[in-house]
Amino acid sequence: MASRSVPTPSELPEPPELAELDVVEELDVIADGAGDDLPPGMPPGEPPEHPEGAELTLGEHLNEIRQRLTVAVLTMVLTTVFALVFASTILEFLLEPGREALPEFRPIYTELLGFIGAYIKISLMLGLAGAMPVIVYQIYAFIHPGLTRAEQKWVMPIVGMATIAFACGGAFAFFIGWPPALSFLLNFGQDIADPQVRINNYIDMLTRFVIWTGIVFELPLFLMGLGAIGLVTSKKLLGMWRWAIIGSFLLAALITPSIDPVTQTFVAVPTMGLYVLGVVLVRIVENRTVIPVIESDLDDEDDEAEGQPA
Repeated sequence: MASRSVPTPSELPEPPELAELDVVEELDVIADGAGDDLPPGMPPGEPPEHPEGAELTLGEHLNEIRQRLTVAVLTMVLTTVFALVFASTILEFLLEPGREALPEFRPIYTELLGFIGAYIKISLMLGLAGAMPVIVYQIYAFIHPGLTRAEQKWVMPIVGMATIAFACGGAFAFFIGWPPALSFLLNFGQDIADPQVRINNYIDMLTRFVIWTGIVFELPLFLMGLGAIGLVTSKKLLGMWRWAIIGSFLLAALITPSIDPVTQTFVAVPTMGLYVLGVVLVRIVENRTVIPVIESDLDDEDDEAEGQPA
């Protein structure tokens, strides 16, 4: 019977030591695998940031709205406080057309808070006007990630042109439309009764007239927008010129504070000019609408997606 050889202790293999198991290398492999889901260039262990174009959660949207609303409100508070300092000077400037129409013109107030109300109303309106650039920027910054490339290219020029058009309309109302209207209202029937104008009534009529005239001056941009999306054409608008004249006088009758035909003509004639300008703008954009630009961008993205390997 053959005898089995028993290995001596010196011939037995040595047990592997812990240092030779290369545990650190194994952990690195695991860490590398865990970091595969991170964005490129993001080192493991750091929280991922939201890349541009990524969808935010509802909580993140609400937090962004809160931050941007806070900036807009604080800006308006600062501009309103600044306007309060110069409110007396501004009121004197706004009352000047009344003094030109009637040398002894001096507004009154019949409530204890009548003058203070007009004082604060002017300050709030000027504060809102001064803060408007910041407010518009905060709105644009919030909606910017959701806009297409074509929309991003058009939105800021349109906002700038709309602001300029509104300012031009307000200036036209105060310097050209308001003086004849006020002269008619203060001098009509003066041989029978003396005008006692409350300052609140004066400021309310003036601000309404300025704001609505500024809105009317947005007519060319409104027509251009309709032409850009293909709802109207320049040929169709030219065919409606009779209705445009009637509509201009009806609109002037609604927004002017007086009923005299002179003041209404002062507003109706520029409105017809704005309509003609709108027809010209529609003629420029009607053959290159925004919709084909957006569709071409989408087609380019689809072509790029099809060219990528699966």
